[in-house]
Amino acid sequence: MPLKIEALGASHLRKAFDCGVSSLNIYLQQYARQNVKHRINRVFVATDISEPQTILGYYTLSAGSVRADDLPAEHNRRLPNYPVPVALLGRLAVDQQHQGQRLGTILLADAVQRVEQASAVMAVYAIVVDALTPAAAEFYRQFGFIAFAGQPLKLFLPLSN
Repeated sequence: MPLKIEALGASHLRKAFDCGVSSLNIYLQQYARQNVKHRINRVFVATDISEPQTILGYYTLSAGSVRADDLPAEHNRRLPNYPVPVALLGRLAVDQQHQGQRLGTILLADAVQRVEQASAVMAVYAIVVDALTPAAAEFYRQFGFIAFAGQPLKLFLPLSN
């Protein structure tokens, strides 16, 4: 199935999306458009080009910072003693009908690519994610994300990787 990943728009059918996690469904259905409007984050959706209104999966990106001291020692040695800029991958979800087809991997790769492009015009040390479950954390770890000390569900991917 040929995919298109683009910014969430008015034509996308948010109400039909169901990833099996109510908080992720409710966010997309009720809050995503308002957050984009108020510049809280950006929402990107994957669609099948033959059905461009149907959302197969989505993710959110926003700017943030983390204290260098919160990072593992091998990553904070050369960092300043004040917050460092990061991109927050706030949510990533795939509709239940499309799970198990590597769409989550495709969405994550797209998010990393967009952050790398943004890092050409603004500083971004890493991508940070707060995984909802240990299984979600394991998904991110397989792509090189590293857990924060004492916070196994909070992970980061240094852009130098």
